[in-house]
Amino acid sequence: MRSPVIPSPGLGVRRVAATVAAACVIVAAPTPAVAAQGSPVEIDGVDDRNVRAALRDVLPERPKPETLFDAERIADEAAARARDWLRSEGYYAGDAAPAASDQPPRARIVVTLGRRFVFAAPALMLGGGAAPEDVQIAKDALARHVATGRPARAEDVLAAEQALLAALRARGYAGAQLGTRDAIVDHATGDMRLTFRADAGGAPARLGAITVEPPGALRPEMLAKLPSWKPGATYSPEALAGLRRALTSTGAFSRVDVAVADPAPGAAADAPRDVTVRLERTRPRTVELGASWSSTEGAGLDAEWSYHNALRRAETFSAGLRLADREQRLTTSLYLPHAAGLGRARRFSAEIVREQARPYDRIGASVSAAVEAQRTVRDALTYGVSLSVDAYDAAAGVDSAVIFSGFGNWRRDTTDDRFDARRGAVIEARVEPSVSTGSATVPFVRSTADVRLYRTPRAADGEDGRFTYAARLRGGWVQPITGDASDLPLDRRFYAGGGGSVRGYAFQSIYPRGVVASASPPGGQGLFETSVEARARITRSWGVAGFVDGGSAFDDASGLGDLRWGAGLGLRYDLGFGPLRLDVAAPLDRRASDSAVAVYVSFGQAF
Repeated sequence: MRSPVIPSPGLGVRRVAATVAAACVIVAAPTPAVAAQGSPVEIDGVDDRNVRAALRDVLPERPKPETLFDAERIADEAAARARDWLRSEGYYAGDAAPAASDQPPRARIVVTLGRRFVFAAPALMLGGGAAPEDVQIAKDALARHVATGRPARAEDVLAAEQALLAALRARGYAGAQLGTRDAIVDHATGDMRLTFRADAGGAPARLGAITVEPPGALRPEMLAKLPSWKPGATYSPEALAGLRRALTSTGAFSRVDVAVADPAPGAAADAPRDVTVRLERTRPRTVELGASWSSTEGAGLDAEWSYHNALRRAETFSAGLRLADREQRLTTSLYLPHAAGLGRARRFSAEIVREQARPYDRIGASVSAAVEAQRTVRDALTYGVSLSVDAYDAAAGVDSAVIFSGFGNWRRDTTDDRFDARRGAVIEARVEPSVSTGSATVPFVRSTADVRLYRTPRAADGEDGRFTYAARLRGGWVQPITGDASDLPLDRRFYAGGGGSVRGYAFQSIYPRGVVASASPPGGQGLFETSVEARARITRSWGVAGFVDGGSAFDDASGLGDLRWGAGLGLRYDLGFGPLRLDVAAPLDRRASDSAVAVYVSFGQAF
């Protein structure tokens, strides 16, 4: 948009014509066109390395010129792009002239930077009934981006406008709108003088009831749990964004739009205004499939069927089936988001399982009820109760158990990706006080802790480097309150080994050595595992990894010194939403029962 000439105070008309630009065009810098081969255009007249790199990014990606005509055409295009970049960065006295030569054909631009203009103090013309204190807040928001003396960059001007609008809306002006903007470049002073215009849109809005479109998409009692405001509260963009996040996080809707309704005709200026929520339901039924294979554990197939929002509570009912060589499992669950308050869901689950693990076989059934934190929160607390009935087949230990457990699980997750983290950490701790009856009665407490760290050094350009370094520590202990540890349920004892534990060893094959030859039950009272992994991205889709795992299950502290170690290499293929993983590992402390090499294929990183 072109702005009219505004003479500088105290300057004569002739001097104005000579020293003040007739207009100033605020443009965003062209989108960089980074080519694999680079641009054939040469840059002359610029010594600053950063400026040269920025100009290089906006030059056109073209084949090398083969004729003088080609060179002239490419140079003209490059000069136009360079001039746009110069103005967008505040070099209003600069220029880029095209140049071409023959024998051989060459395209060049000759750049003259000139002085870099800076912002003068911005002016704000704010109408629409904004209060004086809100006008000052709006001015402060502008000044954070276009403060006096800062380089007159177009990007900062656009950011200032958005900051102005955000500041007004944060003060309750739901109808705030931007107006025209004047930008005057003064070549005598080297300043850019900006005048911003905006309209507050009347008095701050007050929030009222929530209405849903289409009607009946959600039950009224579900809607009542979602707002973070009380009726009559001042409009806040964050409040509406929180409502949108709360609905989006349920997984029942593919699109959620939240907006404040227009004032009702004839209503008072401070009358509450309805909040309209427009919903697009996700596919009501979804099916997910997964598969895994390892040379020590065999093949596995996973399938899950889900049905969303049948009760109009944004709930999800799911049924999952796992069929594997050593495990068969049928699970059902009902997930009720926000049922325990905003951001707190209730989950009810039931499961039937048959395990053929190396140290024991188990057939069991369980039911559980839990309160879970919203999936997207960084600090999540889950707690609940479960009841399970199990029968075991093992050389030693209990034959059956009925276990009633309470559990509390705290998790802090600062990672950047659920399936392929590159930075951040996961810290998790779980405590399960339980009582087991059946073959033996024993109250006990089972505790675990898990720490995972991820680091990806930055490259010189500020982007993620090719290498990610990951580390993991996991520990656990199960302690009888009364009774003997040998009466603990076999699946509540600890075992190490397998694709998610110590690669190179069979699943649950690592536990105290003396157990096999004695009448003691398999497994240990304690667990310690550690892993380090270096992941390298070779191309956009392919990557490799090297890793070392160690772990042990034990009955006393001396077992910490008896770790089994495995090491290996892996191949990764990025599917777009996570990696497909192939790991080949060898046991470094190989026993007679261990294979020389173990192979694992699954989705997602090992940890």
